[in-house]
Amino acid sequence: MILDIIVPVSTDIWNKEVELEAEKIKSPGIQVRVTSLTKGPVSIESEYDEAFASPCVISQAEELEMNGSNGVVIYCFGEPGLHACKEKLSVPVVGLREAAVSMAKILGDRIGVISTIKSAVPRHVRALKHEVHKVVAVDMPVLDFVNVRELEKRIEMKIQELINYGCDVIVLGCGSMLNIDIKRMQNEYGIPIVIPLDAAVAVCEYLMKNNLKQSKLTYPFPPVKEIK
Repeated sequence: MILDIIVPVSTDIWNKEVELEAEKIKSPGIQVRVTSLTKGPVSIESEYDEAFASPCVISQAEELEMNGSNGVVIYCFGEPGLHACKEKLSVPVVGLREAAVSMAKILGDRIGVISTIKSAVPRHVRALKHEVHKVVAVDMPVLDFVNVRELEKRIEMKIQELINYGCDVIVLGCGSMLNIDIKRMQNEYGIPIVIPLDAAVAVCEYLMKNNLKQSKLTYPFPPVKEIK
């Protein structure tokens, strides 16, 4: 079975890392394919970015389904094009944010989310509404996440802040927060920390294996029409 991960930006700098991490957690018999976009924003940190990425994500997802995909993960916490893909595709489509937050709900009651730059916080608050307790930002652009040590330091500071705010489970609010020593932080602070990649791959794989996909009562196929 083929599990496709769409990194919805026009750079492939994260593709290999995402593939390596997904390979660690996927089950035998699952083939992981990671692709990025040929055009669109280089990172997604606003609804403006999401709007420009969405049409490209939808086209990519349709093409992957035609090329044998059994399940698709939209690998961005903003989930550009997610609901349109759920409508159009006949295979399960899983968003990074919905999988991570759903996992966090199993683990605690007061969910804290660590996002990227400060201006990215309001859009997640709008989307999540009352599902989370607090959203904070490391105040670091996504393209700067290649400085892993600085990112890890900022994430740890935000974990402490969220615990002080009363959160009992934390979600990393960006798929590009990779190579962080989460195990150490969980042990040190005694709080579960959900890695969105792990949650999304696990959920998508479960749906694939059990022949489950989004309800067509909720996500009916769009009417066939000319699009000019």
